[in-house]
Amino acid sequence: MISNPELIHYACIARSDTILAQHQSEKEPNMEALAAQCVAQAPPNHTIYSHTVNNRSYTFLIDPPFVFFVISHHTLLKSQTLPFLHRIRSSFRQTLPSSAQPHLHFTPLSFQPHFHSIFDHALTNDSQDRGLRSEPPLNPPPQGLKKKKRPNDAPATLDVSDDVTLSPPLKHQPLDRHSKAKHVWKKHVWVLLLLDLFVCAVLFLIWLWVCSGFKCMT
Repeated sequence: MISNPELIHYACIARSDTILAQHQSEKEPNMEALAAQCVAQAPPNHTIYSHTVNNRSYTFLIDPPFVFFVISHHTLLKSQTLPFLHRIRSSFRQTLPSSAQPHLHFTPLSFQPHFHSIFDHALTNDSQDRGLRSEPPLNPPPQGLKKKKRPNDAPATLDVSDDVTLSPPLKHQPLDRHSKAKHVWKKHVWVLLLLDLFVCAVLFLIWLWVCSGFKCMT
């Protein structure tokens, strides 16, 4: 049960991007446009989604094609907002029998007359918290399609962890240093050998010039 209803800034029921019913706090007026944008951008492939920014928490309970959405103060815990949305969905089921769905016309705020009682019931009644997560969806997905998230899954958030895992130093680093040193040593040896060969070639040419060829040997 939510002890302070003023922590609920806005709540609504939507079908796709059409808001069927809504409630907003007197202290947070004119939130319809923001809520409409949030509902239109409800994350796909999730059943539960929450995000906190600027001291506001945005929580979704998605049961295609319906979206149950609430904007609350950031101090209101998810353990309170999620059961609150589940109670709204449960009351909405009673108001909207699944057998009648194909014959209903979903227009903006078409369920507004029923939402006041649904909202008040969700605020004060916590007797339905047990077993709400095991309820079947309003419209089961077609065969061959599976939801990536289920009601029992943990809520998806946008929290970013600051933990950084540093990999330990490689054990073969000394071997790499040794091989590099050996390579440099070999390079120096080859340079010295080439210099020696060059000096010997120059001296040989000078000897041939002085002796006019191999006359000094005869």
